[in-house]
Amino acid sequence: MVNDHQLCHDSICSLFCRFTLPAVAGIVVAGIQTIVDGFFIGNGVGSQGLAAITLAFPVLMFIVAIGIMFGIGSSSLVALELGCGNRKRARRIVANVFSILILLGAAISATGLLFLHHLIALLGASSSSGAMVEDYLGIILAGAVFVLFSLAMEPLVRNDGRPVFAMKIMVVSVMINVLLDYVFVIRMGLGMGGAAFATMIAFAMISVLNASHFFSSRAKLRVGIRDFAIDPILLGQIIRSGMPSFVMQFSISLLLLVHNFMLLRYGSEVEVSAFGIIDYSFSMFYMLFEGIAMGMQPIIGFNYGAGLYGRVSRTLKLAMLASFVVGVAGFMLFTIFPGVVAGIFNPDDAHLLDVTVNAMRIFMVSLLVQGVIVVNATYYQSVNKIRSSMLIHLGRVFVFVLPLLFMLPALFGLTGIWLATPVADVMMFVVVMFMVSGEIKRLEEKKLECLMSREKCKNITPQY
Repeated sequence: MVNDHQLCHDSICSLFCRFTLPAVAGIVVAGIQTIVDGFFIGNGVGSQGLAAITLAFPVLMFIVAIGIMFGIGSSSLVALELGCGNRKRARRIVANVFSILILLGAAISATGLLFLHHLIALLGASSSSGAMVEDYLGIILAGAVFVLFSLAMEPLVRNDGRPVFAMKIMVVSVMINVLLDYVFVIRMGLGMGGAAFATMIAFAMISVLNASHFFSSRAKLRVGIRDFAIDPILLGQIIRSGMPSFVMQFSISLLLLVHNFMLLRYGSEVEVSAFGIIDYSFSMFYMLFEGIAMGMQPIIGFNYGAGLYGRVSRTLKLAMLASFVVGVAGFMLFTIFPGVVAGIFNPDDAHLLDVTVNAMRIFMVSLLVQGVIVVNATYYQSVNKIRSSMLIHLGRVFVFVLPLLFMLPALFGLTGIWLATPVADVMMFVVVMFMVSGEIKRLEEKKLECLMSREKCKNITPQY
């Protein structure tokens, strides 16, 4: 368990590893739970199953967006409050998240199941794939509360000083998911419904175990019955703080929807299946970026709240470097071995593999810059500079990616669809580098002011 004193005094590299490695492992393991579905569906149901789950994925990502909004929003506020010594207020933040997630989960399940057939039509599913989409989404929507809790509780448990505990829960859950997917999809032949049911069982396990932590004696932020009354002002602050994360995840859902629409317009369900494989593959490294960003968040939030700006600057630079190295490794992997990666999901369809390999080499250029974008967006959110974080998320999607998704296919056909995301990300990367250079300069100026006045740092001996 990492305590407040260590967050102020331990070396940045040591803290970064202690928070980031479990966060990366937890995020990757959590993401594997959805990727596992794609693997078993591709091998157990076929390319049409892959197309169906790709069409259904935007709905799951919307639920994920809400869960992450409350998880990151509340954990960012908790870190800032703990840095200022306000433990009671931090505990109320955690309890409010419990209450609102229960209500939201019930609302999403009821609304989604009531309008399920309208939702399937909106996703663009054909008559043949529509039944598969319905089998998958029906179970996902019914278990929405578990998706929300699994994503919201994990960063809060990490911020409560137990990153390794959160990681262990994720690892065990994904092992259970893999086993159940194999049994339900391959052995029992339950298809899309079996994959969704296996995923929901795993999400439910994560939810119960992480939530139970805050009622245990080991929790620093142990909640009581009176803490659960929803505070509208506090709820508004959580939503405001988490809105950039919601926008980021919702934009992923929106981009998936638009990609599917454009691929069906310029191609067929084969291209949609190829995009599903590419998106599953890309998401593995995107989750590494998110893990790095979420691992740095408690360190940055606490030290920023304590006025230790030099430590904040060092943490941000280290996170940017780590994400860039990961991105280069991913780009090399998908450039050199695209056929091997694509074959994991469906080795028997030669046409699908050919389409996937050609598109993957273009699309994966985004990995070179995506990590730096994600880290900086999370940084601004961690220090409560919501406008800057929103600028990055909204700018990438609505200024660059979406316009290019409609413009480039008109010039280059299907190739233009694959080009849109990497071109947009390179353009956004240039904007982010201008922003971060100014932010690091401001942090250094605040560091000097703090050293001169010694008012905020009089009881702390920071290590710069």
